[in-house]
Amino acid sequence: MTESSAITAAEDSRVGGRYRLIEEIGSGGMGRVWLADDELLGRQVAVKEITAPPAELPDARTLREARAAARLDHPNVVRIFDVLWWSNRSWIVMEYVGPRSLHDRIRRDGPLPHREAARVGLLMLAALSSAHAAGILHRDVKPHNVLLGTGGRVVLTDFGLATDQPELTAETVAGSPYFMAPECLEAGRSGPAADLWSLGATLYDATEGRPPFARPTATRTLVALATEQPDPPRRTGPLTPVILDLLARDPAARPTAATLEPRLRRIAEGAVGVARTTTRVAPPPAVGNGWRGRATVPSPTSRNRFDH
Repeated sequence: MTESSAITAAEDSRVGGRYRLIEEIGSGGMGRVWLADDELLGRQVAVKEITAPPAELPDARTLREARAAARLDHPNVVRIFDVLWWSNRSWIVMEYVGPRSLHDRIRRDGPLPHREAARVGLLMLAALSSAHAAGILHRDVKPHNVLLGTGGRVVLTDFGLATDQPELTAETVAGSPYFMAPECLEAGRSGPAADLWSLGATLYDATEGRPPFARPTATRTLVALATEQPDPPRRTGPLTPVILDLLARDPAARPTAATLEPRLRRIAEGAVGVARTTTRVAPPPAVGNGWRGRATVPSPTSRNRFDH
């Protein structure tokens, strides 16, 4: 589908009578994200369409995601503009940061250099520290939820599993198994240390090009997460001790945000040299769970289903 055909199809698809959908720019387990024009204010925005069956009007998960992000006035947290109900679905309108996530960057261009990965980690840590200070746990930190904007901006998004409660439920445990802390499975509880574990797994992926427990299936990944140590890294260089400390199985053994920040900053500024390593690991298997291609714009009565 060409851009012109997408625009033509969107003429009668103004979400809430205001946001004209242009093209799909991302998708995940709960919905799709569209690039849209805010015709009232004359700006481009990202509009998240919640395609999972709604429980309420709008559904509680949508409101939780929007409220969690809206509570955080931080440059590295996505800004929320609107929440509405349209065409029998919930929609979240947020700032348009850019077309690529960290996941896209890694898969298309290869692993990040160590200094760049450390810089991204620093900005992610700033966003998480802001959330934790406000009593919010993200619970779904992964490269797919890190947006890369112009001028080197890094933005944490998708607070759909965020909560201020440490107890996990069947819903809030539904994050990506490739970036989920072990205690989320073993103890049924979460906390700031679990978000930091996921940050470590994200940095591992950013520098290795694969998650630390990459297996052919989600089930085998969960078994490895519960019973094994992370796969030995071979490309993480000076980030190796930082990442392995973050991936410690015991939450109490992981660095805190306060101790992690100067370590990442030294690497980002080039104050730590690249360590040589002879560790050899098998080539990574293919791992799914990424954004998927383009789609036509739905009509106001469309009931297209997203099976993920």
